[in-house]
Amino acid sequence: MSKPNTFADNLSGLNQLSHEGFIGVTEITESLHQNILSIGGLLSKNQQTSGLTGFAYRSVRYVANTGFQSANWAIRQVSPLLPEVAQNQRRMRWLSMLNGVFGDHLVDSGNPLALSMVMVKGQQECTLHQAVEQWSDTSKKPLLMVHGLCLNEQCWQAPGRHGEMLAGLGHHAPLYLRYNSGLAIHENGRQLSDYLHKMSQQLPAGQRIDVVTHSMGGLVVRSAIYAAHQLGFKWPSRVDKLIFLGTPHHGAYLEKTGAVGQYLMNISPYSRPFVNLTGRRSQGIQDLNTGRINTGGRIFALPKHIKTYAIAGLLKKKQAHLAGQFVGDGLVSVASALGHHHKKSRQLNLDKDHQFELPGVSHIGLLSDQQVRELIISLLN
Repeated sequence: MSKPNTFADNLSGLNQLSHEGFIGVTEITESLHQNILSIGGLLSKNQQTSGLTGFAYRSVRYVANTGFQSANWAIRQVSPLLPEVAQNQRRMRWLSMLNGVFGDHLVDSGNPLALSMVMVKGQQECTLHQAVEQWSDTSKKPLLMVHGLCLNEQCWQAPGRHGEMLAGLGHHAPLYLRYNSGLAIHENGRQLSDYLHKMSQQLPAGQRIDVVTHSMGGLVVRSAIYAAHQLGFKWPSRVDKLIFLGTPHHGAYLEKTGAVGQYLMNISPYSRPFVNLTGRRSQGIQDLNTGRINTGGRIFALPKHIKTYAIAGLLKKKQAHLAGQFVGDGLVSVASALGHHHKKSRQLNLDKDHQFELPGVSHIGLLSDQQVRELIISLLN
């Protein structure tokens, strides 16, 4: 389970982010100032100003460092007096978005706002023992549901969402994975693989698992299966059915656009300082450029015993075929969601009757649409 959070954790984490943001903006401003003074770097390659101008920027940094350090000291002094923070839905939504954008940086800098991977049952975080207990009931089939970028377990549990619906039918015992979606996909995949390995060792023999994923969550599960293969873990043999909802197997428009923008801004010395801003998006987001699930970008076929299904959304109910295929659900093209690729070696190679295109469904709509819900029920039965 994740560690309890106090108001002091929140204040300390926000103070740390504010400090880093202020210093970052100051460095960008000074770098841009220096590029203008040096005519785009022709007169000097130094990114920092000198003389009186340099003294002014150093003074700004000194005052900022002193102020934020003093605030952090004050927070530590009152920390014992502050209570734990209730895990309310609004706070968790905010943390999930923050971790999606900056999650790897939060972990690397030791920021208390970084989320940890945990299983959730209903509204409560589970210990490993509680998670095993939930899936040990042989009258119900274990179900793992994995959210996408900047989301959390609430995307499955809100009224009318698929997790609530499947739990209500009584055929499955759902557990929801919460994870820091800003970490590299291969890192989340390794953590999930380790967790499922520990669970699998304590589950009843023959207990099979179904998995439903949305967006990045599908890449995390594929990465976990790859990690299990590398480490010799046997838990993937328990997986029966795997459903991808809008998973960008070959990349998403979101990150492709960001990568192109960063490249173009890096061409000019006057816009180059701003690359520091675009480059700060998390590694998780950057991995969405190509749908990378491991460090080497290697292709790994899913085990053949897993019944795998891919569902792609189309924004409009009626649109030109080629345009609709390209736009897809607004973030992921149909080809990427179904695992198609012009290179045969990169194709997901799903059976044709395991691929579905649903018109009138957006990327987020895949989490609540009625036709998606009915299709999931039919596939899991």
